[in-house]
Amino acid sequence: MAKFRLRYAPSPTGFLHIGNTRTALMNYLFAKHYDGDFIVRIEDTDLERNVEGAIESQFENLNWLGIIVDESFLNPGDAQYGKYMQSQKFERYEQLANELILQKKAYRCFCTSEELEKDYEVQVAKGIVATKYSGKCSKLRESEIESNLKLNKNFSVRFLVPEAALNIKDFIKGDISFDSKEIGDFVILKTNKIATYNFAVVVDDFDMGISHVLRGEEHISNTPRQILIYKAFGWKTPEFGHMSLIVDSTGKKLSKRSGNALFFIEQYKNQGYLPEAMFNYISLLGWSPIGEKELLTREELISIFDDKRFSKSPSTFDMTKMKWINSQYMKALSEEKYLEFTKIFIDKDKFDISIRSEKWLNQVLLLFKKELEFAQQINNHLPIFFNNTVITNQTFETLRSICDNEKVIKEFENQINFLAEWEIESIKNLIKSVSEKTGKKGKDLFMPIRIAASSSEHGPSLADVIYLLGKEKILANIAKVK
Repeated sequence: MAKFRLRYAPSPTGFLHIGNTRTALMNYLFAKHYDGDFIVRIEDTDLERNVEGAIESQFENLNWLGIIVDESFLNPGDAQYGKYMQSQKFERYEQLANELILQKKAYRCFCTSEELEKDYEVQVAKGIVATKYSGKCSKLRESEIESNLKLNKNFSVRFLVPEAALNIKDFIKGDISFDSKEIGDFVILKTNKIATYNFAVVVDDFDMGISHVLRGEEHISNTPRQILIYKAFGWKTPEFGHMSLIVDSTGKKLSKRSGNALFFIEQYKNQGYLPEAMFNYISLLGWSPIGEKELLTREELISIFDDKRFSKSPSTFDMTKMKWINSQYMKALSEEKYLEFTKIFIDKDKFDISIRSEKWLNQVLLLFKKELEFAQQINNHLPIFFNNTVITNQTFETLRSICDNEKVIKEFENQINFLAEWEIESIKNLIKSVSEKTGKKGKDLFMPIRIAASSSEHGPSLADVIYLLGKEKILANIAKVK
């Protein structure tokens, strides 16, 4: 059995986002499950649209996610696989296009853009929806072609589409049929000698020995053109699979324009999502394992991967589920790893952690280990420990709604003043004593104490919060509600 070789082929016109991450990840899992190779090829022929830093972003974020690349221009495979950047293969594409011209399977098209536009407008005026090239230049005599070449007329190279019914066995979508009559002779080499996508991608996949082409369903319409090129050269066609769309909560295709606040992987990285959690969640977009288990390591996903379990229906990018999965990974971190990771995301401009001991900071951060959905959220919890907090009107209203809150706060203040040992256990006993002295329990006890101590209605363990705030801060906070 031939070795499985799958590829991810981004263009450097943008940065790594959710959609192309899913493509890369699924190709990686597919290849690794079958002990194959995962290749990254850069499709950079659209030179004008290339974005500075986009290629670096692709590799940095793939590496961060744990999608390990076997071959790329950074670590090429055997010389037989050719170059891993399309911009380095212009001569190869032109040579093969000329071979097709010699075999009468392609031809030079001397039509100007104005002529093509006029032809298009005529077809639209006739009510033709699926417009296509008329095939005018395919009928040129050799003498006319020679004359045009002597005059240095610009030309593109068009593939001569034969009449044929094309049946594609898509390993996700099932059988798909196309009629080549609906395609029209398409350009494979532009007037600037740069290969078009459909031509370059076939040449690259053949050169690199790609066994399976796994990509988004938006590429289905490209597939018949590509298969025709394979047939024209007599090359073996890889197996094709087209994954369903990823949509947002409104059912629209997930994109930067669809309003999704976090579209690029770099954004998640900067917010403090764990790469293992991102890997896990994105693997479940349009694919599902057998069973109910959703938290799966990279090794587990490689082991259980099954190319028959892709969904044919669109998959919804669920931000709530993404956060939940990340929170589970955060909880599973050891205390040491959690502290190391979370400290990176503390906003040092807002919180001067240098004024406190590392032990104290660690205790504060650990209070929220089970609450954080992503690490940057720690900044929402730190103000009560670092800042002179202001009690909101809403919090004051909550306090006033509790009967005898003044009585509870006064007793709490008295006992705080005379507390000899500032330890968590002593503080827990103090709260019990306040309950006994005032006869208050539950919300009537804890809410006045929490608001008085921390200026907030919510927070982690009350005794821990009081202990970490310290007596001086507690007394200052109590003064705000008296």
